[in-house]
Amino acid sequence: MYIFDFYKNLKRKMKTGICELSYIPMRAGLSHKTEMINQVLFGEIFEVLMTRNEWVKIRLIHDDYEGWVEESSIMLIPEESEIIELFSNYLVCPDANTILTRNAKETITIPAGFKIPIAAIKTGEFSINSNKYKLPETFVIQENKDSHQTIVNNARNMLNTAYLWGGRTAWGIDCSGFSQYLYSLVGIKLPRDASQQVNMGNTLNFITEAQPGDLAFFDNEEGNIIHVGIICDHGKIIHASGKVKIDTIDHHGIYNKTQKRYTHNLRVIKAIL
Repeated sequence: MYIFDFYKNLKRKMKTGICELSYIPMRAGLSHKTEMINQVLFGEIFEVLMTRNEWVKIRLIHDDYEGWVEESSIMLIPEESEIIELFSNYLVCPDANTILTRNAKETITIPAGFKIPIAAIKTGEFSINSNKYKLPETFVIQENKDSHQTIVNNARNMLNTAYLWGGRTAWGIDCSGFSQYLYSLVGIKLPRDASQQVNMGNTLNFITEAQPGDLAFFDNEEGNIIHVGIICDHGKIIHASGKVKIDTIDHHGIYNKTQKRYTHNLRVIKAIL
């Protein structure tokens, strides 16, 4: 069980908000037609940077990622509210689908990765503004004893999840959202994008040094990092490409047996744990 504290991430006194939907698409621009670059998950708190034409530019507290969300989809946090204090210590839930009861009369299904306040683990309930949420009676978060194995086990639990650019859930996920989520379950905060994640940890000289849970990064012809996956066994990698799947990896890169070719060029392997 790993507890996060995001108070230190609050940079300045700004308007803050919280996601009360299963997730909110974060867009590159002020329209649903623009690219979805990320998702805001239930319980995630953000700073409001600006409002324009019924759209709000926000910065997520946990990883500083910025983008636009529709104004009607968010809930602002009143200055006198205790919500930030409540969610200042939270856990990341690994359960694929958790059904919360809201105001004792309706339910909402939440994907893995949502933030749950520590206080709610003991009481089984919590409130956000005027809404009262109740956890399922069977809700429990297991303590992780082996971080390497925890990452691999949770990665395997997401096999065949569809690839979704900007996705962060078992309903659709991209490669860096996959690694960010898996590492959050063992108490490590990774940046959102693979090009940022590659700056974390220690570089391994040989692929034979890699342990389950280590991250492998891949580049394009220009040398830009464009993909990341998780070493899951000797010569095997689990990654989100088309879907979450297991492929063969060697010092050249990822080899897809079905396509009979290398699909990704290996740049570096990093030990984060």
